[in-house]
Amino acid sequence: MAENIERRILTVEDTELRVTDGDNPKIKGYAAKFNKWSFDLGGFREKIKKGAFDEALEKSDVRALKNHDPNLILGRTTSGTLKLSTNSVGLITEIDPPDTTTGRDIVEEIRRKDITGMSFSFVTAEDDWKYLEDGSVERTIIKVDELYDISTVTFPAYPDTSVAVRSIDAHQKNVEQEKRDAEQESQKSDEEKREEERIQRENQRDIDKGYRFAGRIINRNRSA
Repeated sequence: MAENIERRILTVEDTELRVTDGDNPKIKGYAAKFNKWSFDLGGFREKIKKGAFDEALEKSDVRALKNHDPNLILGRTTSGTLKLSTNSVGLITEIDPPDTTTGRDIVEEIRRKDITGMSFSFVTAEDDWKYLEDGSVERTIIKVDELYDISTVTFPAYPDTSVAVRSIDAHQKNVEQEKRDAEQESQKSDEEKREEERIQRENQRDIDKGYRFAGRIINRNRSA
């Protein structure tokens, strides 16, 4: 799994997690919502732009898990047991849980509201950072490169923010590198300008020498 993978958990009131009635109950809810600011993620807050998941949904083989545990699988997009789609609100999840201990347990746990949260793991392809005058930092996720899993979670709150903090650290490093590159380019431009000026001075000296030499020849001819 990629080193730059990030994980976000949706708050209880936003997941709308539920189990449908019937012989084959489905688990439905939102794994993410668009244009909704997160809690503080360790120095910044973020929101997800509408359409951010579109390309990722076309190419990602996403698993539905319990608490992001790959041993507790609930569904998978390539098998048709996990369906993901988006609307104007966010990323919609529909899981067809298996007839296993994990599947039966999660259905009952959601019905009892013992489990009320959802989360997703992803890698960002494009984002936008804003540093505001009050010192706060805002991030907008514009495009998700890959979506790894959708999970029902026991503790629906933002967990350890260390992974999220790495994203702002990486962005700041990129900004610093861009500044260094710009300074080097500027320094290089200054050196090139000085070199051009040196060449122009030498050319001018050669021209002046030519004029003086031509002047001496003309004076000699006049004297003769």
